[in-house]
Amino acid sequence: MGKKRKLRKSLHKREIDDTPALVICVGKSCAPREVSRQLADQTRAYATASGSRVRVAVIGCLHVCKKGPVVATWPDIEFHKRVDLARACRLVDELAAEAPDVSEKTCPSEHAP
Repeated sequence: MGKKRKLRKSLHKREIDDTPALVICVGKSCAPREVSRQLADQTRAYATASGSRVRVAVIGCLHVCKKGPVVATWPDIEFHKRVDLARACRLVDELAAEAPDVSEKTCPSEHAP
């Protein structure tokens, strides 16, 4: 199954249909799982603190291995490789700016340890 198709199928099961989301791969091949999970937790905390309506979700392997952490934007499905917290926050801000009635926040310049 292709990367985009797998992502669509998984997110439709979670009823994320057209809600803007940042989807973080937590498969074990592209980055250590604890690194990807920490990125997801920190990005989710940023999205919540900023008042953004952007959801942060996790998914199993997206088959873009050895280039992680890998993140996909939803609903436009763009893949981003080697994402750190600062870049994930910028992606949340970009998704929030595209969503109707969502205030724009700035991303922290440095990411937490």
